[in-house]
Amino acid sequence: MKVSYEPRQNVLKGAVGKLLHSYGAPLGMFLFFMLAALYVFMGRANRAAPDFPRTSSQFIQAAKAERRLAELQPVLAANPDDMQALAESGRLKYQLGPTRYIEAIADLERARSLGLADARTFYYLGSMYQAVGLYDFAAQEYRKFLNNFPKDAEARMLLAKLCYVAGDFAGAVKEYELLLKEGNSDPVLLENLALARWKNNLDYSKTLSDLRALGPAGAFLADYAEGRINYEGKDYAKASVFLNKAAAVTGPAADFSDRAGLLWLAGDSAYKSKDTEGAYGYLQELLKLNPAHEEGRVLLAKLEKARKAEAKAAAKIKTGSKK
Repeated sequence: MKVSYEPRQNVLKGAVGKLLHSYGAPLGMFLFFMLAALYVFMGRANRAAPDFPRTSSQFIQAAKAERRLAELQPVLAANPDDMQALAESGRLKYQLGPTRYIEAIADLERARSLGLADARTFYYLGSMYQAVGLYDFAAQEYRKFLNNFPKDAEARMLLAKLCYVAGDFAGAVKEYELLLKEGNSDPVLLENLALARWKNNLDYSKTLSDLRALGPAGAFLADYAEGRINYEGKDYAKASVFLNKAAAVTGPAADFSDRAGLLWLAGDSAYKSKDTEGAYGYLQELLKLNPAHEEGRVLLAKLEKARKAEAKAAAKIKTGSKK
């Protein structure tokens, strides 16, 4: 979209003329630069994020990407410093997936060192650095992207989640709260904010209350979040109350969560709260869903062994009473 800046420029020129006439050149020029800085800031703050492919559903076909990369090879062989060819090569390799990320990072970093000025690069590098576990580098790239496009909710959510995973809970709280100020109050955002506030030793009760006010999906996530908080705090009885409620939910509301993770927490909390029957049921359901869940298999085997021993003891008592 083409944007005209002439109206703003005319306003600025008129303001400068009045300032120079009224206050003299020194003060007028100072205020002129202040107005110019404000003009630049307003232009940056209102910029829409560029439209570019970010997810696999938006990527070109792998075969087409490979063909284009083959065409770029002789171009780069002839001129390894071809900035635009390097940038295109890096973007195509990004679209080809994690197995090409190291090559893509190398191409985009090389292009940037040669002077590439393209905000998409910040997003792509952030995404790839995150995927290969270089969280500090990833956060730096996302912040650079957001410096250019501060209203990009997707990039800010990625940065917030990255801060949480990296243990920067204060940073996560800051980013989630910025999203809330922009009017992004979906259930997943509020759940993440509640957990980040808890990790940062801040009150999270209002966030959970706001989450429950969003309806069934919000109530489900609030119960799951509060169950996790109490589980990690080793209050297993209290954790079970919330996790049992969350595990009982079916349908679209439960689609927000990792059901296997929920079943494990519910089962382990029940076991540690001496509710072996409840634990047994949750663990059976967990292993039907994810047979490879190692902790679940170990605990279920332990419960089955105890159940067999109890059944054997009960049978022995029954036989003895008949005699």
